[in-house]
Amino acid sequence: MRHGGTRHTPVVLPLVLGALVLLTGCDGSSDGAGATSAAPPTAQDRLAQARDALAGAGSVQLGLTGTDLPEDEPSYVVSAQGAGTTEPPAFDGTITVRMSGVQAEVPTIATDGELWVQLPFAPSYVLSDPEELGVPDPATLLDPGTGLAGLLEQTEDPALGERTRAGEELLQLVEGTLPGEEVVGLLGAGDEEGVFDVVYGLVEESWELRTVEISGPFYPPATSTYALTLDGYGEPVTVTRP
Repeated sequence: MRHGGTRHTPVVLPLVLGALVLLTGCDGSSDGAGATSAAPPTAQDRLAQARDALAGAGSVQLGLTGTDLPEDEPSYVVSAQGAGTTEPPAFDGTITVRMSGVQAEVPTIATDGELWVQLPFAPSYVLSDPEELGVPDPATLLDPGTGLAGLLEQTEDPALGERTRAGEELLQLVEGTLPGEEVVGLLGAGDEEGVFDVVYGLVEESWELRTVEISGPFYPPATSTYALTLDGYGEPVTVTRP
């Protein structure tokens, strides 16, 4: 009897150990090769989140600054500062423009598809044509479908960039390119056949679009940059026709 017991022990032990290994492999808590995990968000996913946040904001504060702008261009926007609503698209602020070599700050109200400006030395606002002034209608920037929110969807080859800090906020940068026709349609300047580089700064956690930097042939052959800052999402803003 001792002889039979001695022979079976080496056979039973590997079987028991093998069963334990199989049971462990079937455990849902295992981190083995069979376990599944959600793929990390892509750059396109983050842009979609930023689009939803902006389109649903209701209102924002907006700032714009241009750099490397050509001195010999007859008219262009230097900067802008103001606030607006997304539903309906409207803007109230000041646009700094350069016209015929003269730089001026122009109080501007854009609402109901109309652009009202108070030109230098003028006593009141006058209804104006954006094309004649050489400036875009700033309300179009806030349109949830075709404005900055829509521009996010037109970004080509988006890629996650660095993470950077802006004050107390941590921003995830997303880099890509934009077709010239999309840029011209929004900002009213640029080469429609050109390609523009764009860098977005998205606030981590909320994924609000905080910064936009677009560089390219706004006034060819020069390469210029327009940088936008958006904040104050959802803060009360009222825009009324003058």
